[in-house]
Amino acid sequence: MSSIPVNHRERIACHVKELNRRLGFSFTPSDLDHLIAQAPLLGERATESVVTNVAGLMRLLKLSTGKLQPFLLTVPTFIRRSPASVQTQFTDNAALLGMPWRSYIKKILKNPRIANATPDGVELLIVTLAGELHIERKAAIAMIRRHILLLGSSPETLAFNIREAIALLHLQMPVYVKIVKRSPSLMATPAPTLLAKVSAFAELFETSPSTAMTVLRRAPQLLAMSPDTIRSNIQASSAALSIRTDTWKKMILKKPGLAGYRADTLFATVTKMSTLLKMPASDVIAVAARYPAILLLSIAGIRTKLPLVLDVCHALGFHYAASDALRECPLAFTYAPNRLQERLLLAKCGLGPRSVMNLLSLANVDAAPLLRRVPSIK
Repeated sequence: MSSIPVNHRERIACHVKELNRRLGFSFTPSDLDHLIAQAPLLGERATESVVTNVAGLMRLLKLSTGKLQPFLLTVPTFIRRSPASVQTQFTDNAALLGMPWRSYIKKILKNPRIANATPDGVELLIVTLAGELHIERKAAIAMIRRHILLLGSSPETLAFNIREAIALLHLQMPVYVKIVKRSPSLMATPAPTLLAKVSAFAELFETSPSTAMTVLRRAPQLLAMSPDTIRSNIQASSAALSIRTDTWKKMILKKPGLAGYRADTLFATVTKMSTLLKMPASDVIAVAARYPAILLLSIAGIRTKLPLVLDVCHALGFHYAASDALRECPLAFTYAPNRLQERLLLAKCGLGPRSVMNLLSLANVDAAPLLRRVPSIK
Protein backbone atom coordinates (compact mmCIF):
# COMPACT_ATOMS: atom_id res chain seq x y z
CA MET A 1 0.00 0.00 0.00
CA SER A 2 2.98 2.30 0.57
CA SER A 3 3.62 2.52 -3.20
CA ILE A 4 0.18 4.06 -3.76
CA PRO A 5 0.28 7.87 -3.91
CA VAL A 6 -1.09 9.51 -0.79
CA ASN A 7 -3.58 11.56 -2.78
CA HIS A 8 -4.95 8.36 -4.32
CA ARG A 9 -5.48 6.85 -0.91
CA GLU A 10 -7.19 10.00 0.30
CA ARG A 11 -9.42 10.13 -2.77
CA ILE A 12 -10.48 6.49 -2.40
CA ALA A 13 -11.28 7.21 1.25
CA CYS A 14 -13.44 10.09 0.04
CA HIS A 15 -15.19 7.74 -2.44
CA VAL A 16 -16.01 5.31 0.34
CA LYS A 17 -17.25 8.04 2.66
CA GLU A 18 -19.60 9.43 0.00
CA LEU A 19 -20.86 6.00 -1.06
CA ASN A 20 -21.76 5.31 2.56
CA ARG A 21 -23.34 8.73 3.13
CA ARG A 22 -25.22 9.23 -0.13
CA LEU A 23 -26.12 5.72 -1.25
CA GLY A 24 -26.36 3.90 2.07
CA PHE A 25 -23.41 1.53 1.78
CA SER A 26 -21.64 0.33 4.91
CA PHE A 27 -17.99 0.06 3.86
CA THR A 28 -15.70 -0.33 6.90
CA PRO A 29 -12.11 0.84 7.42
CA SER A 30 -10.92 -2.67 6.56
CA ASP A 31 -12.99 -2.52 3.36
CA LEU A 32 -11.26 0.77 2.55
CA ASP A 33 -7.84 -0.87 3.01
CA HIS A 34 -8.96 -3.69 0.73
CA LEU A 35 -10.09 -1.29 -2.01
CA ILE A 36 -6.86 0.71 -1.80
CA ALA A 37 -4.80 -2.48 -2.15
CA GLN A 38 -6.91 -4.17 -4.84
CA ALA A 39 -8.06 -1.22 -6.93
CA PRO A 40 -5.57 1.65 -6.57
CA LEU A 41 -6.71 3.14 -9.89
CA LEU A 42 -9.91 4.21 -8.14
CA GLY A 43 -7.76 7.06 -6.88
CA GLU A 44 -7.67 8.49 -10.39
CA ARG A 45 -11.46 8.92 -10.50
CA ALA A 46 -13.45 11.88 -9.26
CA THR A 47 -15.71 11.05 -6.33
CA GLU A 48 -18.80 12.38 -8.10
CA SER A 49 -18.11 10.08 -11.05
CA VAL A 50 -17.71 7.07 -8.75
CA VAL A 51 -20.96 7.78 -6.91
CA THR A 52 -22.82 8.27 -10.20
CA ASN A 53 -21.44 5.01 -11.62
CA VAL A 54 -22.30 2.97 -8.54
CA ALA A 55 -25.80 4.46 -8.35
CA GLY A 56 -26.30 3.57 -12.00
CA LEU A 57 -25.02 0.04 -11.36
CA MET A 58 -27.55 -0.36 -8.55
CA ARG A 59 -30.36 0.59 -10.92
CA LEU A 60 -29.04 -1.59 -13.72
CA LEU A 61 -28.68 -4.71 -11.59
CA LYS A 62 -31.71 -3.87 -9.42
CA LEU A 63 -29.76 -4.51 -6.25
CA SER A 64 -29.81 -3.05 -2.77
CA THR A 65 -26.59 -1.77 -1.25
CA GLY A 66 -26.46 -4.83 0.98
CA LYS A 67 -26.34 -7.16 -2.04
CA LEU A 68 -24.16 -4.97 -4.25
CA GLN A 69 -21.48 -4.26 -1.63
CA PRO A 70 -20.04 -7.84 -1.47
CA PHE A 71 -19.93 -7.86 -5.27
CA LEU A 72 -18.00 -4.57 -5.40
CA LEU A 73 -15.53 -5.76 -2.79
CA THR A 74 -14.86 -8.91 -4.84
CA VAL A 75 -14.53 -7.10 -8.17
CA PRO A 76 -13.78 -3.47 -7.22
CA THR A 77 -13.02 -2.50 -10.81
CA PHE A 78 -16.80 -2.22 -11.30
CA ILE A 79 -16.84 0.78 -8.97
CA ARG A 80 -15.21 2.89 -11.67
CA ARG A 81 -17.03 1.41 -14.68
CA SER A 82 -19.95 3.08 -16.39
CA PRO A 83 -23.29 1.24 -16.17
CA ALA A 84 -23.55 1.38 -19.98
CA SER A 85 -20.31 -0.56 -20.47
CA VAL A 86 -21.37 -3.13 -17.88
CA GLN A 87 -24.75 -3.56 -19.56
CA THR A 88 -23.13 -4.07 -22.96
CA GLN A 89 -20.66 -6.62 -21.59
CA PHE A 90 -23.27 -8.65 -19.70
CA THR A 91 -25.81 -8.46 -22.54
CA ASP A 92 -23.31 -9.72 -25.11
CA ASN A 93 -22.11 -12.52 -22.81
CA ALA A 94 -25.66 -13.63 -22.07
CA ALA A 95 -26.44 -13.69 -25.79
CA LEU A 96 -23.37 -15.81 -26.56
CA LEU A 97 -24.43 -18.32 -23.91
CA GLY A 98 -28.08 -18.30 -24.97
CA MET A 99 -29.19 -17.13 -21.53
CA PRO A 100 -31.76 -14.55 -20.46
CA TRP A 101 -30.00 -11.40 -19.26
CA ARG A 102 -31.42 -11.66 -15.75
CA SER A 103 -30.34 -15.33 -15.44
CA TYR A 104 -26.80 -14.37 -16.40
CA ILE A 105 -26.80 -11.59 -13.82
CA LYS A 106 -27.87 -14.03 -11.10
CA LYS A 107 -24.95 -16.31 -11.94
CA ILE A 108 -22.54 -13.37 -11.93
CA LEU A 109 -23.74 -12.21 -8.52
CA LYS A 110 -23.39 -15.74 -7.16
CA ASN A 111 -19.89 -16.03 -8.65
CA PRO A 112 -18.51 -12.47 -8.81
CA ARG A 113 -15.04 -13.59 -9.85
CA ILE A 114 -16.33 -14.37 -13.36
CA ALA A 115 -17.82 -10.88 -13.75
CA ASN A 116 -14.82 -9.70 -15.77
CA ALA A 117 -15.40 -12.23 -18.55
CA THR A 118 -15.56 -10.34 -21.85
CA PRO A 119 -17.55 -11.26 -24.96
CA ASP A 120 -14.31 -11.95 -26.83
CA GLY A 121 -13.14 -14.18 -23.99
CA VAL A 122 -16.44 -16.07 -23.88
CA GLU A 123 -16.34 -16.60 -27.64
CA LEU A 124 -12.77 -17.90 -27.47
CA LEU A 125 -13.75 -20.27 -24.65
CA ILE A 126 -16.66 -21.68 -26.67
CA VAL A 127 -14.51 -22.15 -29.76
CA THR A 128 -11.70 -23.75 -27.76
CA LEU A 129 -13.93 -26.30 -26.02
CA ALA A 130 -15.75 -27.18 -29.23
CA GLY A 131 -12.44 -27.67 -31.04
CA GLU A 132 -10.60 -29.58 -28.32
CA LEU A 133 -13.51 -31.92 -27.56
CA HIS A 134 -14.71 -32.30 -31.16
CA ILE A 135 -18.23 -31.31 -30.20
CA GLU A 136 -20.77 -28.89 -31.59
CA ARG A 137 -20.80 -25.29 -30.49
CA LYS A 138 -24.14 -25.70 -28.69
CA ALA A 139 -22.71 -28.61 -26.68
CA ALA A 140 -19.75 -26.47 -25.59
CA ILE A 141 -22.14 -23.69 -24.56
CA ALA A 142 -24.22 -26.18 -22.55
CA MET A 143 -21.11 -27.25 -20.65
CA ILE A 144 -20.23 -23.65 -19.80
CA ARG A 145 -23.76 -22.97 -18.63
CA ARG A 146 -23.65 -26.12 -16.51
CA HIS A 147 -20.45 -24.92 -14.82
CA ILE A 148 -20.38 -21.16 -15.24
CA LEU A 149 -17.08 -20.88 -13.35
CA LEU A 150 -15.39 -22.04 -16.56
CA LEU A 151 -15.70 -18.39 -17.60
CA GLY A 152 -12.94 -17.69 -15.13
CA SER A 153 -10.57 -20.22 -16.69
CA SER A 154 -8.06 -19.53 -19.41
CA PRO A 155 -8.97 -21.32 -22.68
CA GLU A 156 -5.30 -22.22 -23.09
CA THR A 157 -5.21 -23.82 -19.64
CA LEU A 158 -8.40 -25.77 -20.31
CA ALA A 159 -7.04 -27.03 -23.63
CA PHE A 160 -3.86 -28.19 -21.90
CA ASN A 161 -5.82 -29.89 -19.11
CA ILE A 162 -8.02 -31.70 -21.62
CA ARG A 163 -5.11 -33.10 -23.61
CA GLU A 164 -3.10 -34.10 -20.54
CA ALA A 165 -6.09 -35.75 -18.81
CA ILE A 166 -6.84 -37.89 -21.86
CA ALA A 167 -3.20 -38.99 -21.97
CA LEU A 168 -2.64 -39.59 -18.24
CA LEU A 169 -5.97 -41.33 -17.62
CA HIS A 170 -5.70 -43.39 -20.83
CA LEU A 171 -9.11 -42.32 -22.07
CA GLN A 172 -10.54 -42.24 -25.54
CA MET A 173 -11.91 -38.85 -26.56
CA PRO A 174 -15.60 -39.97 -26.60
CA VAL A 175 -15.23 -41.36 -23.07
CA TYR A 176 -13.59 -38.17 -21.81
CA VAL A 177 -16.28 -36.04 -23.45
CA LYS A 178 -19.01 -38.08 -21.78
CA ILE A 179 -17.32 -37.56 -18.41
CA VAL A 180 -16.87 -33.80 -18.69
CA LYS A 181 -20.33 -33.25 -20.12
CA ARG A 182 -21.64 -34.55 -16.81
CA SER A 183 -19.00 -32.77 -14.71
CA PRO A 184 -17.59 -29.84 -16.73
CA SER A 185 -15.61 -28.56 -13.74
CA LEU A 186 -13.15 -31.43 -14.24
CA MET A 187 -11.72 -29.63 -17.26
CA ALA A 188 -10.41 -26.96 -14.89
CA THR A 189 -8.68 -29.57 -12.73
CA PRO A 190 -5.03 -30.35 -13.58
CA ALA A 191 -4.61 -33.87 -14.95
CA PRO A 192 -2.08 -34.95 -12.26
CA THR A 193 -4.68 -34.06 -9.62
CA LEU A 194 -7.28 -36.23 -11.37
CA LEU A 195 -4.79 -39.09 -11.64
CA ALA A 196 -4.03 -38.83 -7.92
CA LYS A 197 -7.74 -38.99 -7.13
CA VAL A 198 -8.18 -42.11 -9.28
CA SER A 199 -5.26 -43.74 -7.46
CA ALA A 200 -6.71 -42.78 -4.07
CA PHE A 201 -10.10 -44.20 -5.05
CA ALA A 202 -8.45 -47.43 -6.18
CA GLU A 203 -6.60 -47.71 -2.88
CA LEU A 204 -9.72 -46.97 -0.86
CA PHE A 205 -11.72 -49.67 -2.63
CA GLU A 206 -8.80 -52.07 -2.91
CA THR A 207 -8.98 -52.31 -6.67
CA SER A 208 -6.82 -51.44 -9.66
CA PRO A 209 -6.60 -47.90 -11.05
CA SER A 210 -8.16 -49.09 -14.33
CA THR A 211 -11.13 -50.58 -12.47
CA ALA A 212 -11.40 -47.43 -10.36
CA MET A 213 -11.51 -45.31 -13.51
CA THR A 214 -14.23 -47.54 -14.95
CA VAL A 215 -16.29 -47.01 -11.80
CA LEU A 216 -15.64 -43.28 -11.71
CA ARG A 217 -16.75 -42.90 -15.30
CA ARG A 218 -20.26 -43.74 -14.06
CA ALA A 219 -20.13 -41.03 -11.38
CA PRO A 220 -17.56 -38.45 -12.56
CA GLN A 221 -18.73 -35.97 -9.95
CA LEU A 222 -16.67 -37.99 -7.46
CA LEU A 223 -13.52 -36.78 -9.22
CA ALA A 224 -14.47 -33.27 -8.13
CA MET A 225 -14.43 -34.39 -4.48
CA SER A 226 -11.43 -34.90 -2.25
CA PRO A 227 -10.54 -38.53 -1.41
CA ASP A 228 -10.75 -37.59 2.27
CA THR A 229 -14.36 -36.48 1.83
CA ILE A 230 -15.26 -39.74 0.08
CA ARG A 231 -13.52 -41.73 2.81
CA SER A 232 -15.36 -39.77 5.49
CA ASN A 233 -18.70 -40.28 3.71
CA ILE A 234 -18.11 -44.03 3.55
CA GLN A 235 -17.29 -44.33 7.21
CA ALA A 236 -20.16 -42.13 8.37
CA SER A 237 -22.76 -43.67 6.04
CA SER A 238 -21.91 -47.28 6.86
CA ALA A 239 -22.19 -46.41 10.57
CA ALA A 240 -25.45 -44.48 10.16
CA LEU A 241 -27.08 -47.30 8.18
CA SER A 242 -25.57 -50.06 10.35
CA ILE A 243 -23.94 -51.66 7.32
CA ARG A 244 -20.49 -53.24 7.38
CA THR A 245 -17.96 -50.95 5.71
CA ASP A 246 -16.89 -53.63 3.23
CA THR A 247 -20.56 -54.23 2.32
CA TRP A 248 -21.13 -50.50 1.85
CA LYS A 249 -18.09 -50.29 -0.41
CA LYS A 250 -19.47 -53.11 -2.56
CA MET A 251 -22.75 -51.23 -2.81
CA ILE A 252 -20.87 -48.12 -3.92
CA LEU A 253 -19.06 -50.06 -6.63
CA LYS A 254 -22.51 -51.00 -7.97
CA LYS A 255 -23.83 -47.43 -7.65
CA PRO A 256 -20.81 -45.11 -7.35
CA GLY A 257 -22.93 -42.02 -6.86
CA LEU A 258 -23.65 -43.16 -3.31
CA ALA A 259 -20.10 -42.19 -2.31
CA GLY A 260 -20.99 -38.55 -2.83
CA TYR A 261 -23.88 -38.54 -0.37
CA ARG A 262 -23.63 -37.44 3.24
CA ALA A 263 -24.63 -39.91 5.92
CA ASP A 264 -27.49 -37.75 7.21
CA THR A 265 -28.96 -37.48 3.71
CA LEU A 266 -28.93 -41.25 3.21
CA PHE A 267 -30.31 -41.87 6.70
CA ALA A 268 -33.13 -39.40 6.03
CA THR A 269 -33.94 -41.20 2.76
CA VAL A 270 -34.16 -44.56 4.52
CA THR A 271 -36.31 -43.10 7.31
CA LYS A 272 -38.75 -41.45 4.90
CA MET A 273 -38.90 -44.58 2.74
CA SER A 274 -39.63 -46.63 5.84
CA THR A 275 -42.51 -44.32 6.76
CA LEU A 276 -43.94 -44.15 3.24
CA LEU A 277 -43.84 -47.89 2.60
CA LYS A 278 -44.77 -48.85 6.17
CA MET A 279 -41.84 -51.15 6.74
CA PRO A 280 -38.96 -51.22 9.24
CA ALA A 281 -35.91 -49.17 8.31
CA SER A 282 -33.80 -52.30 8.72
CA ASP A 283 -35.83 -53.97 5.98
CA VAL A 284 -35.33 -50.99 3.66
CA ILE A 285 -31.58 -51.24 4.26
CA ALA A 286 -31.65 -54.99 3.63
CA VAL A 287 -33.29 -54.40 0.24
CA ALA A 288 -30.83 -51.58 -0.51
CA ALA A 289 -27.92 -53.93 0.19
CA ARG A 290 -29.10 -56.01 -2.79
CA TYR A 291 -30.32 -53.11 -4.91
CA PRO A 292 -28.42 -49.95 -3.88
CA ALA A 293 -30.07 -47.96 -6.67
CA ILE A 294 -33.13 -47.42 -4.48
CA LEU A 295 -31.10 -45.15 -2.19
CA LEU A 296 -30.64 -42.75 -5.09
CA LEU A 297 -34.38 -42.36 -5.63
CA SER A 298 -36.25 -39.30 -4.42
CA ILE A 299 -39.04 -39.82 -1.93
CA ALA A 300 -41.31 -37.67 -4.10
CA GLY A 301 -40.59 -39.97 -7.04
CA ILE A 302 -41.36 -43.09 -5.01
CA ARG A 303 -44.58 -41.54 -3.76
CA THR A 304 -45.66 -40.77 -7.34
CA LYS A 305 -44.78 -44.22 -8.67
CA LEU A 306 -46.10 -46.30 -5.78
CA PRO A 307 -49.76 -46.44 -6.94
CA LEU A 308 -48.66 -47.40 -10.46
CA VAL A 309 -46.30 -50.11 -9.21
CA LEU A 310 -49.03 -51.57 -7.01
CA ASP A 311 -51.53 -51.43 -9.87
CA VAL A 312 -49.13 -53.36 -12.12
CA CYS A 313 -48.60 -55.96 -9.39
CA HIS A 314 -52.32 -56.33 -8.77
CA ALA A 315 -53.09 -56.59 -12.51
CA LEU A 316 -50.63 -59.49 -12.70
CA GLY A 317 -52.25 -61.23 -9.74
CA PHE A 318 -49.80 -60.17 -7.03
CA HIS A 319 -51.75 -58.46 -4.26
CA TYR A 320 -48.80 -56.71 -2.68
CA ALA A 321 -48.81 -54.07 0.01
CA ALA A 322 -46.38 -51.18 -0.41
CA SER A 323 -43.71 -52.92 1.64
CA ASP A 324 -44.11 -56.12 -0.41
CA ALA A 325 -43.54 -54.16 -3.62
CA LEU A 326 -40.17 -52.88 -2.40
CA ARG A 327 -39.12 -56.31 -1.17
CA GLU A 328 -40.25 -58.25 -4.27
CA CYS A 329 -39.65 -55.80 -7.11
CA PRO A 330 -37.53 -52.89 -5.84
CA LEU A 331 -36.26 -51.90 -9.28
CA ALA A 332 -39.85 -51.16 -10.32
CA PHE A 333 -39.41 -47.78 -8.62
CA THR A 334 -36.50 -46.91 -10.91
CA TYR A 335 -38.70 -46.82 -14.02
CA ALA A 336 -40.34 -43.66 -15.35
CA PRO A 337 -44.08 -43.16 -14.71
CA ASN A 338 -44.85 -43.30 -18.46
CA ARG A 339 -43.25 -46.73 -18.72
CA LEU A 340 -45.16 -47.94 -15.67
CA GLN A 341 -48.43 -46.71 -17.18
CA GLU A 342 -47.75 -48.48 -20.48
CA ARG A 343 -46.83 -51.73 -18.76
CA LEU A 344 -49.97 -51.45 -16.64
CA LEU A 345 -52.06 -51.38 -19.82
CA LEU A 346 -50.32 -54.53 -21.05
CA ALA A 347 -50.88 -56.24 -17.71
CA LYS A 348 -54.59 -55.40 -17.71
CA CYS A 349 -54.95 -56.75 -21.25
CA GLY A 350 -53.05 -59.94 -20.48
CA LEU A 351 -50.24 -59.03 -22.87
CA GLY A 352 -46.55 -59.58 -22.25
CA PRO A 353 -44.74 -61.43 -19.45
CA ARG A 354 -46.70 -62.20 -16.31
CA SER A 355 -43.77 -61.53 -13.98
CA VAL A 356 -43.64 -58.00 -12.61
CA MET A 357 -39.97 -57.36 -13.32
CA ASN A 358 -40.00 -59.22 -16.64
CA LEU A 359 -42.87 -57.03 -17.79
CA LEU A 360 -41.34 -53.78 -16.55
CA SER A 361 -37.93 -54.59 -18.01
CA LEU A 362 -39.44 -55.55 -21.37
CA ALA A 363 -37.59 -53.48 -23.95
CA ASN A 364 -39.60 -50.72 -25.60
CA VAL A 365 -38.95 -52.23 -29.01
CA ASP A 366 -40.62 -55.45 -27.81
CA ALA A 367 -43.40 -53.65 -25.97
CA ALA A 368 -44.37 -51.46 -28.93
CA PRO A 369 -46.13 -54.23 -30.97
CA LEU A 370 -48.03 -55.30 -27.86
CA LEU A 371 -49.11 -51.74 -27.10
CA ARG A 372 -50.51 -51.42 -30.61
CA ARG A 373 -52.90 -54.22 -29.74
CA VAL A 374 -54.34 -52.16 -26.88
CA PRO A 375 -57.24 -50.05 -28.27
CA SER A 376 -56.47 -46.97 -26.15
CA ILE A 377 -52.89 -46.72 -27.46
CA LYS A 378 -52.40 -45.24 -30.92
